[in-house]
Amino acid sequence: TAVERVNAYLKEYFQLNNVRHRTGKKAKMHFKLVTLIYNTCKLAVDRINALLQQQNQVA
Repeated sequence: TAVERVNAYLKEYFQLNNVRHRTGKKAKMHFKLVTLIYNTCKLAVDRINALLQQQNQVA
């Protein structure tokens, strides 16, 4: 179910349900770039949240 939620998020916010390329290679590259951006954003948010929680525990 978590994968389905991520796929729905990507389709809605990154227009993955509206990919129009003539070749499968371009569509595949588009998908890879979108998932790379999504994973990078999630990693950054997780690290920022961990730092904030750590600072709150010290204070």
